[in-house]
Amino acid sequence: MEPRPDESGDSARLTALRALGHEEGPLHVGGVSAAELLARFGSPLYAYDAGVLERQIAAVRRAFGPDVSVAFALKANPSLALAAVARRAGAGAEVASAGEILLAQAAGFTGPEIQFAGPGKSDEDLRIALGAGARIHIESEREHERLATLARTAGVRPDVAVRVNLNASQSGARLRMADSSSRFGVDRARVPSLCRRIVDDGACSLVGLHQYGGSQAFDADAWVRSVADLLAIAAESEQATGHPLLSLNLGGGFGWPVYDRDPTFDLDAAGRGAIELLEAAGRLGAPREVHLELGRYLAAPAGVFLTTVVDLKESGGKRHAVLDGGMHQFGAATGLGAVMRRAYAIVAADDPDASDGEPVSLGGPLCTPADRFGTGLVLPRLALGDAVAVLHAGAYGLTFSPTRFLSHPSPAEVLVDRGEARLIRRRGTPEDALRDQLP
Repeated sequence: MEPRPDESGDSARLTALRALGHEEGPLHVGGVSAAELLARFGSPLYAYDAGVLERQIAAVRRAFGPDVSVAFALKANPSLALAAVARRAGAGAEVASAGEILLAQAAGFTGPEIQFAGPGKSDEDLRIALGAGARIHIESEREHERLATLARTAGVRPDVAVRVNLNASQSGARLRMADSSSRFGVDRARVPSLCRRIVDDGACSLVGLHQYGGSQAFDADAWVRSVADLLAIAAESEQATGHPLLSLNLGGGFGWPVYDRDPTFDLDAAGRGAIELLEAAGRLGAPREVHLELGRYLAAPAGVFLTTVVDLKESGGKRHAVLDGGMHQFGAATGLGAVMRRAYAIVAADDPDASDGEPVSLGGPLCTPADRFGTGLVLPRLALGDAVAVLHAGAYGLTFSPTRFLSHPSPAEVLVDRGEARLIRRRGTPEDALRDQLP
């Protein structure tokens, strides 16, 4: 069962402000005020605090101990600058495309520091993974056959792991990627035979197993049970093949509270539970490897989406603020991909601590009712030119969004690293609407 929601009512807002180190006064990102960032780099704007990402990685490493490594899932935010910060903090890279492999390499990751998972890998994806020396997580018997052929042609023997579909949904996960039937991974009953086939074939070096039950998983006990299941399958596969599996990727997907009244994932309980199981199974310590992969949990609190009020109006007795940023730039915060639309934690940039105000509906500039951050949000009375900050914007932000919809320019991105703000993605221009088009 998913943990009970935080009864404070504004858990997501407080969690985000604490992560950013906010104490009082106007909002700052990495020690630089939101007002200064907007004055320097324009609006709308994504601003990231490198220190928050580093602290999130450090917290996970403390909870799981030195024998468990952490990989940053680049799908959450494929920013070259943030990937480099994650590497500096001691993380590896989990990737899901050839493009993300190239980005990981550009950020300094090499060889098996890059772990490549995902269904439907093309031959080109696999060739680039082979060239990078990445560890490849096999999602089907047919994928192994294609990879084996490509590896022989290239004259290399890649490290591979089999991704396991545990054939059971993970309790507490809002986005479930393992179930009785799934396009992700290999059904658990077929894993030992596929492992035996990989070992007998010899084109690839079988190093371990991988599982990933789902994302936004708030039930730590359920996640620990998935670790126990993976350990059982590893033992069965070793018995079937006589081949040691020296690497286990436990997945991740730890829940992060992006909506008020969201629960909090018990990181310490997850760490304790996993370590107890791994120690009992003799799976900790060299030459054995244990990995976690996390995206949103690491990156979400590091980011803020800053957008400015460009119009105010009243309609039907209700107040509306129109912003220069919207769904096309931060789709997740407007409900894109969610079953139930709820407002992200949003504050007035000049007064993020305000607990009273007046109800206002916040929407962007797009000509669609879907472009809405929330209705009846209680914020200080906004004026033209005021900035609002959408919190928890470090994951599934710009690259998750339909940036070409209605042909508005994309926002800039800025990294604040040790007190210094620098541009890490240029702002788009109206001319981008014509890019790559042919008459």
